[in-house]
Amino acid sequence: MKYAVITSMNKKYFDHCGEAMLESYRQNWDVPLYLYNEEFSYKGKNVTNMGFNLGREFEEFQHRWNSNSKITTFSKKGFSIIHAMNNIDCDRLIWLDADNICKRHMHEQLLDLISPDRILSTHFGVVHQHEGKDYFSCETGFFILNKKHSQFNDFKNTYTEIYTCDKTENLRRFYDGEVYGETVNQIDAEYLELNQGHIHKTPIPRSILAPYIQHYKAGLKDNYNNDTLKEKHEIADED
Repeated sequence: MKYAVITSMNKKYFDHCGEAMLESYRQNWDVPLYLYNEEFSYKGKNVTNMGFNLGREFEEFQHRWNSNSKITTFSKKGFSIIHAMNNIDCDRLIWLDADNICKRHMHEQLLDLISPDRILSTHFGVVHQHEGKDYFSCETGFFILNKKHSQFNDFKNTYTEIYTCDKTENLRRFYDGEVYGETVNQIDAEYLELNQGHIHKTPIPRSILAPYIQHYKAGLKDNYNNDTLKEKHEIADED
């Protein structure tokens, strides 16, 4: 399998906007989707329910950080990525956030163009300032990770160890995008930067992916729900 897409959501998220995301994906992508689904299931063409058993290290992380609900919430995404890196057999692993709407058909030729063999990760890099220091992170609403790259295992192990060993010293916040960005910093490889110059804090609408994906991140998605998203983007329910 050349490409595999992964995403993660719980029932509350699915009931709010996740169903619209999945239906828009079904209409516009031909790539298999692996759904890390918490407390619900979804039946749709080309979608595999992965459940939400992310392993002992995830449970231990949740216990260690149970006093910080944002860290434990964002770690669900991180450990879904770790599980997929270890268990989904593909050449390219694509993450697509559950608050993305797929607007038009995604051509495999475009995925080929932005994830050539020499590239370890295709992503949106973002630089944030905090207390006078620059921190590199990634807008992980979308990324492509090359599992066939010679340095993939280094990337996977570094990303995993930041979580399992609580390596927070170089992080602005212990969120998945910051962990991904720190992993990029630590692994000296060739990357494809989709946010050239790191000039945009919300880069997807200003990128090559803008015609294909709309990212309803942060508070924006609070103004919509499954019904209004389906109406706005003319998304039909699966037969």
